[in-house]
Amino acid sequence: MTVELSSPKALAATLGISVRTLNRWHALRKGPARVKVGRLIGYRQTAIARWLDIYEVQPVVAGARH
Repeated sequence: MTVELSSPKALAATLGISVRTLNRWHALRKGPARVKVGRLIGYRQTAIARWLDIYEVQPVVAGARH
């Protein structure tokens, strides 16, 4: 089984935030799920994708009413 993990530094750079923000989000249970083995912290690609799906927004069509 192969699991691709992103480091906190790599994920923070991708999202344009700091590692400190990722740690804060984890404490608030706001960010993506993470894996911790010993001192190693990583983020599974699937967990990142699931978390990003929550924030996906569809474009609004001008003049359309809900």
